[in-house]
Amino acid sequence: MSKFEKIKKVWNIMVSEWKTRYRLVFSNEDTHEQSFTIRRITIQKVVVVAILAAFVIIVLTTILIALTPLRVYIPGYTDQKDYKLYKQTAARVDSLEHQLAINQQFINNFTDMLDGKDGAVYEDDASEATPDVHPVERQKERENKVHEILEEADLILGRVGESNTSNTSGVPNIEQAKITSISIYPPAIGAVTRLFDASQNHYGIDIAATDNTTVTCVADGVVISANYTASDGYTIIVQHPGNMISIYKHNAVLMKQVGARVTAGMPIATVGKTGATKGRSNHLHFELWYNGFPINPLNYLVIE
Repeated sequence: MSKFEKIKKVWNIMVSEWKTRYRLVFSNEDTHEQSFTIRRITIQKVVVVAILAAFVIIVLTTILIALTPLRVYIPGYTDQKDYKLYKQTAARVDSLEHQLAINQQFINNFTDMLDGKDGAVYEDDASEATPDVHPVERQKERENKVHEILEEADLILGRVGESNTSNTSGVPNIEQAKITSISIYPPAIGAVTRLFDASQNHYGIDIAATDNTTVTCVADGVVISANYTASDGYTIIVQHPGNMISIYKHNAVLMKQVGARVTAGMPIATVGKTGATKGRSNHLHFELWYNGFPINPLNYLVIE
């Protein structure tokens, strides 16, 4: 018998059994009296009933898992309160990350402005969230923002230049009246080797000191920049209350990082000669800025 004939014989048996009718009889074991009989049972009907029963069981199980509290006992499901708490936490973390990115961008732009770099532009949330559907219009908008910022910077510098003709601090008289009550600590112990001269773009004073002399913070505040540049060396910038900023340049070592809270008299660096010091000895270049204007530190502190 060939292989094909064997397959055909098995198929014929399956077809015949598929159509064969059976009878299911329930009888008393002692009396053999028939209690219940199910007639005309075929394998085809049994398979159909089994499939329907499995489908009903699957549907009921799905409803039980999805719509009842029993789903929390199944791996992968969480309690509804825990799920809401997770979503709220995730949203807060995402918001904090976004705000940290904005703050870091502001600090970077501010640092670039102090270093004399152009083109530091801060983009708000709308520009980040809105898709760039019209790139040409978006580019024009950015160019307009840059132009406005540069015009504002020129205006501020112009006001500083005009004020230099009337006073030596580089601050208009109306601004000077607001900062007469400022009291600050000396940033370092040493002799002043170069004075404040806004006309020469020297917006601070140079204090000569020995190696490893401690640089102290002049007032309470928060460190907003602590980095190294080729021109200023290791530089640390502190934001103080009342829109005042202190800048310490050419340090040897920085002791604080961005975001650190500092108090008046707290060590923040050591005097050095890093950056473009042109062969000069160890000294600290110290600047004070108030409301965007450089002021003469010697008007508000005493250097021995």
